[in-house]
Amino acid sequence: MKHWIAYILPFALGFAACNNAGRQNRNDTTLPSDTGITENMAKAVNREVLPKDSVRDDSKNLVKAAEDGLFEVRLVTDAQSKASSASVKKLAKQMEQSHEQINKELKALAAQKFIVTPTAISDGQSRDIGNIMEKSGKDFDKAFLDKLESAHKNAIDLFEKMSEKAEDPDIKAFFTKHLPELRMHLEMVQKEKDKLK
Repeated sequence: MKHWIAYILPFALGFAACNNAGRQNRNDTTLPSDTGITENMAKAVNREVLPKDSVRDDSKNLVKAAEDGLFEVRLVTDAQSKASSASVKKLAKQMEQSHEQINKELKALAAQKFIVTPTAISDGQSRDIGNIMEKSGKDFDKAFLDKLESAHKNAIDLFEKMSEKAEDPDIKAFFTKHLPELRMHLEMVQKEKDKLK
């Protein structure tokens, strides 16, 4: 019974690869968790298939970072068409490029360690983006920057913790490498927020 996840994992991964990795348009009523591997699903698979060693413990935080990375890319991608300020649009584009690269590195590291990572954001994250996308003008810019700021603060907390406490050296190196970049992102967001005051 415990190994059922290992048997269905290839099918789940294949299905997820065929979908749009959790992206949806605003008219789509299908939630991301219906179309891909969510954080909870990935953690459940990893719990079943990973050995009880440091990688298993570190995998939980790598999975969290992966889902948060997907969320940030989705948020900043959507924001580029909606932001009223040219500098907010430019910031969103910079964030998209940077976080896509971080996500790519995270995915490669996870594959190397046989860790399953999410391919979809959570329903709650999808609703958060939907609520922000309903706004317009400066209200949109402010809500977007507020969410981007809180997302980066949470990411920095996670990356700081893992840069100190991760047991696997490769996972620790990943979190350590990207921590300064996330801090720089937070400063950029806060400077942009100051312009709106």
